[in-house]
Amino acid sequence: MAQQGSLYMHHGSWYVRYWVTVTNADGSVTRKNPAQRLASVKDYPKRSEIIPLKNRFIDGLRAVGFVPEAGISLDDFVERTFLPACEKRLSGAGVKCYRDTWKCHLKAPAAGLRFRDVRPVHLQNLLNAVEEKHGRNLAHATYRTMKVTLSAIFTEGRNLGLYDGTNPTTGVRIPKGKKHGRKRLAYSLDEILKHLEVFSQEGPLVIPKALPRKRRAGIGRRKKIGDGNHRPVVSASVIRAIIGVTGFAGLRQGEIRGLWWDDDRENVLAVCRSVWRTTLKSTKTEEDIDEPGYVPIIQPLRLLLDAIKPEHAAGFIFPNRVGGALDLDNLSDRVIKPIFEAHGLEWKGWHAYRRGLATNLKELGVEDTTIQYILRHENVTTTQRFYIKTAPRVAHEAMQKLQEKISGTPLVHQAMIH
Repeated sequence: MAQQGSLYMHHGSWYVRYWVTVTNADGSVTRKNPAQRLASVKDYPKRSEIIPLKNRFIDGLRAVGFVPEAGISLDDFVERTFLPACEKRLSGAGVKCYRDTWKCHLKAPAAGLRFRDVRPVHLQNLLNAVEEKHGRNLAHATYRTMKVTLSAIFTEGRNLGLYDGTNPTTGVRIPKGKKHGRKRLAYSLDEILKHLEVFSQEGPLVIPKALPRKRRAGIGRRKKIGDGNHRPVVSASVIRAIIGVTGFAGLRQGEIRGLWWDDDRENVLAVCRSVWRTTLKSTKTEEDIDEPGYVPIIQPLRLLLDAIKPEHAAGFIFPNRVGGALDLDNLSDRVIKPIFEAHGLEWKGWHAYRRGLATNLKELGVEDTTIQYILRHENVTTTQRFYIKTAPRVAHEAMQKLQEKISGTPLVHQAMIH
């Protein structure tokens, strides 16, 4: 016989007691008889009024079949089910985003919540607790990522039959937070040319100050040269080619690391793969192996690539010492930043070259949809909102044109008279 639940009144509230099977931390299964508060007697004074609410609750339990996982805590579900499932179908970066968001912001305020019992009010209180702790120190996009993570968690649970109905994140308000998180910086064309000039000297590179001896794949052991300076294994021409690929072709950091010499088609670069940490995967623009994303190679970039192209080119264009993909974060931390600092230049990150390309093309009068195609964005609004940065000089020149346009109008003469 299907479970009906036992309805009773206690301290001015209606409760229903029911049987459920739960999984313990050691993997054993236990039958428990918990109770769930339904409503206050003040709101539902008659037993006949509370019975429909009780039946709705029991029907929800039946929808998940009283399986052991139905009584699992939200924390256990995320750690033991959701994140392992993400690792099987998502990229490493996607899994890291979910894991970091859960552990850094959601895990602590979610303590004590049981997956099956979570309602929109619980999730709203959870986000409110995070907002109360961090306030506007977190960006609105960070709070939005928290809601996306919670939505994905409950979508996974619904697919496993742990509940039936609307995702409880629906309608949950996202805290306001800061309008922007990290500043989205962009290099101007003059800055990019200056960077290329810095690395145009003949002979091996010299890092002007001592750095930690920590070694990571890609740069190799630095050699002391007698005056406290160090000399990295990577050459200046390789760094120039990397700056050219991101500043003149707009490739993402992972796409640069994933470039093979086979992708160099003389007039275009074929963007076929990306490397995240040590994981090699196809790029999101490669829907068909015969039609990857193509980016035109302009003559300055062609010269930079030809300068490092070996006679029998094969494998990664930018390899590390063991033949894998070069670690660009390591390269920037241990080589580029110290040299930039010595020349009074600001390091804004690899993605600033990609944003700079969008801004530089915009200043040259290129249409937004064309810039979208070059950067391989699915939506032109992404290009417009996050990549095209109007430089102050452009704004000044635009207002100067406006001034020249209206300088001879009666409006200006009238203002001068008064």
